[in-house]
Amino acid sequence: MKTPALSCIALLLTATFASADWVMVQKVDTAGQPSEVTTKIKGEQARVDMGEKMTVIVGAEGITMLMHEQKMLMKMDPAALKSAAGMAGKMAGGPVAKPVATGQKEKVGEWETEIYTWESSMAKGRFWVAKNFPGYKELSAANDKLGKVVGGAMSSLSPQASDFDGMVVKSEMTMMGKNVVSLLVSAKEQDVDAKDFVPPAGYNEMKMPALPK
Repeated sequence: MKTPALSCIALLLTATFASADWVMVQKVDTAGQPSEVTTKIKGEQARVDMGEKMTVIVGAEGITMLMHEQKMLMKMDPAALKSAAGMAGKMAGGPVAKPVATGQKEKVGEWETEIYTWESSMAKGRFWVAKNFPGYKELSAANDKLGKVVGGAMSSLSPQASDFDGMVVKSEMTMMGKNVVSLLVSAKEQDVDAKDFVPPAGYNEMKMPALPK
């Protein structure tokens, strides 16, 4: 479960959340394991489907991870996330650096991008940023609202959306010895059903493992 969980964390860190409804599709390669990831956004809720095996639902009540093959779910409430934030901050060993523009430019799909680099004591990465991406300012501002739930706990593992003056359409990250590459395929503003953020019936809840001291 470690590899899919790592992908979920990396994607949530670089995802954006908006007041409008959005659906984003990404191609993701985690340590040589390719998958297609769909992110559905409605207000201050987000759902990330990693293929057919795992889903992460994010909202004001915390994070719910769904493991579909086992029909199991795990929940992390705001208190647990706050504890994770403190632990991540200590492991990072100080303030998190901001991404740095390299001055290099490259076309990714239909987007002209500028490449940024970023590094902390726990992770490092490169980010391809499209500065003319429609709606990126709204997406980044809304992401900060959910930052109290997700970004606050994991801010030392990745830069936040608001650290970039554009949309991250491609990223390459190395985190805890694993390489995660993501590429944005599409991002469309469209209606998302509120039922998508309700865990399905018939799933057994598994207790979230205790965080290390």
